[in-house]
Amino acid sequence: MTKSSADETKNILIGISGGIAAYKIPLLVRILKKQGYSVKTIVSKAAKNLVGVDALKTLSQNPVYGDNISDENFDMGHIRLEEWADLFILAPATANSIAKMACGIADNLLSTTFLSLTCPILVAPAMNTNMWNNAATQANVKTLKERGITVLPTAIGELACGVVGAGRMLSPEDIAQYATLALENSDLQGKLSGKKVLIASGSNVEPIDAVRFIGNSSSGKMGAALARAAIFAGADVSVVSGPAKAKLPEGIDLISVNTACEMREEIMKKLPESDIVIMAAAVSDFRVENAASEKISREDNAEYSIKLVKNPDIAKEVGEKKTANQKLVVFSLETNGGITRASEKMKRKNADLCVFNSAENAIGKDKSNITIISRDGKIQEFEEQEKIVSALRILEALV
Repeated sequence: MTKSSADETKNILIGISGGIAAYKIPLLVRILKKQGYSVKTIVSKAAKNLVGVDALKTLSQNPVYGDNISDENFDMGHIRLEEWADLFILAPATANSIAKMACGIADNLLSTTFLSLTCPILVAPAMNTNMWNNAATQANVKTLKERGITVLPTAIGELACGVVGAGRMLSPEDIAQYATLALENSDLQGKLSGKKVLIASGSNVEPIDAVRFIGNSSSGKMGAALARAAIFAGADVSVVSGPAKAKLPEGIDLISVNTACEMREEIMKKLPESDIVIMAAAVSDFRVENAASEKISREDNAEYSIKLVKNPDIAKEVGEKKTANQKLVVFSLETNGGITRASEKMKRKNADLCVFNSAENAIGKDKSNITIISRDGKIQEFEEQEKIVSALRILEALV
């Protein structure tokens, strides 16, 4: 049996260890199947008590593999599964399973298969906060990362033990996004290790009075996708975000703002320590000069006019202040003028990369057509693709 080619269905093997978050894995299987992947699962002995084998069979439309599962193990199962898999996901990854992987222990089908893998690997940790923060666990995580394995961040929230803190497994939706990144035949994994990436995301709201504002329809989906792609690449990611519908990934330093001036202030604070700045936010070009501190009443005003003044050009200021070792990515969302205007914008703002897209096929959508323009004049045009894939291509072009 050979691994699938680029034109065939990709095969994802999920290893399920004995954490309570195992109950979420059927949903992950369902999401991955809907995305067109073929999925198989391996369960540890402890996991069988936490997730239904029949549910996994039904949703994956494949046998479930594990120790002492009758009729489903076949000769040299760990080798056959390794030959089949294009991606392996360990989820949930308990402290015990991570320790086994780091130390090379092979005492069941799951850990034996892990040792035989040659495909990309994603590890989604799930455990108590103290166990996650323990020096031994962090040392094991470091070991896995040094071996080229992607260890995903944990979520912060209420755990099964009642504690609120780090150690919660990422949602199945988030894990599926990282799976897409890992299967895109990219060499970006780990390329931004040790780098600090600063992303401006979302929209701005500029107040008219105490309850009304000027805004735009940016969803923040591209900023969220870029943050995930940067995490996948190993970067330390900070996001300065205005209001947005899209959920930002766990594992980032989030700074929430509303207005363009607030966004500028936070970005300038972070600029000196950042290696890469990506201006993916839909920054408001104008603000109300004298916003009212209280609600404007129509009963008190036969008519009411507002005067707009220009907001600071954040990208241009970053371009003027960045050093030779810092990189700037800007976006050009145009309704006319196309690539020519985008190229001019890149030069005017002293950017290293400009991403051009048109308003009608970008705002609020899960997919987009983008054109990446480099400082050296290279132009890469991409057909409609998921924004998570576009984010990957942008970072590839940058590094």
